[in-house]
Amino acid sequence: MYKNIIIILLFISVDLHAQQDSLTYQSVDSLSNQYYLKGDLDNLIKIGKEAIKQNIDYKILRQRIGYAWFTKGDYYAAMKQYEKALSFDESDLDTRAYLYYCGLNIGDDMYARYHAGKFTKELQQQFERNSFCIVNAVDMEYNYKSNDSPTRSNTNYMRLGVSTQLHYRLSLYQSVSDYRQIVADNLIKQPDYYASLNWSLSAHTSVILAYHYLNTKVDTSLYPAHMFFGAVNTKINRFHFGINGSLLKNKLDTCIQIGLQAGVTLPGKANIYLNSTLIGMLEVGNNRIVFSQTAGGHIYKKLWGEGSVTLGNLNNYHEYNGLYIYNALDPNTFRTGLSLFYVLSKNFTALFNYTYDIKHIDLKDINYNQHSFSGGIIWKL
Repeated sequence: MYKNIIIILLFISVDLHAQQDSLTYQSVDSLSNQYYLKGDLDNLIKIGKEAIKQNIDYKILRQRIGYAWFTKGDYYAAMKQYEKALSFDESDLDTRAYLYYCGLNIGDDMYARYHAGKFTKELQQQFERNSFCIVNAVDMEYNYKSNDSPTRSNTNYMRLGVSTQLHYRLSLYQSVSDYRQIVADNLIKQPDYYASLNWSLSAHTSVILAYHYLNTKVDTSLYPAHMFFGAVNTKINRFHFGINGSLLKNKLDTCIQIGLQAGVTLPGKANIYLNSTLIGMLEVGNNRIVFSQTAGGHIYKKLWGEGSVTLGNLNNYHEYNGLYIYNALDPNTFRTGLSLFYVLSKNFTALFNYTYDIKHIDLKDINYNQHSFSGGIIWKL
């Protein structure tokens, strides 16, 4: 009896493989639709992969596979399928809507807005996405730095930023900040202003142009500085690449910074991502290389984290598209830190950062340690 059962199972297995090896458009459409209606996501993905291998490929099949990945929470895999579906029919609003939600779920609001810009006016109103919003988001942060140098006081840094949506593919970000420290009995104040434009050339490629003004004052002496920044970034599903350059000029120095970056988001619900940046810094008599590595992901429920290490002389170094410039009197020679982001609600995210720096006093050729603590909030309107 058991022998007969085994033989029957073998015949069934052989028959299933034979059917899979000889798929047709009709069989794929019928099976994928059945799996879609039943919510059998794994078999839907499986039949879809096999069909595509056999050059059976069409819009509805890609939409069904995309829906399966979307339901499973793998938004990058869903994006890949829906983008292929869009290549069959760029006017399909259902595909655009899912791509919009994929962008939101991976935290890429520019990608989401790009597709929202392709909606009909009725759908844009339904999704409550207007082309212009004078205040799209507000962020605030406070930073306190302590050190073990007898000639350097602890420092205070405050910053306020505002984001404006100028169009579905164009956004403006502005920030004002203030920095204060006493160095060898000299009070250093540095209020500054930052503005950046982010323009989506396509769903995957963007251009960023930024300007940063620093009004550094040491007691009664002024050392204003201007920085001009430009970057081109592109994304290919889980991978992203970028190139950027900047010019920073004040009374004493001129610094050119050129950077290359590459990163990837790994498969899985933790959304672990890695990003590497290689920077060339060109100053008179002090050309050098800076390397930065970050890694982050979803830690638990509403908590996300990111760790980073930066190696090299960070005199006049900047990051985050030129938002933060390290132009303090004593350059950083090593930096590592941890950031935590907690989603309080749909509109509010709290952030905390700890950073450890080794700083160098050039005149005395000695190092000292600095510990930095930041807290802030991001409010999306």
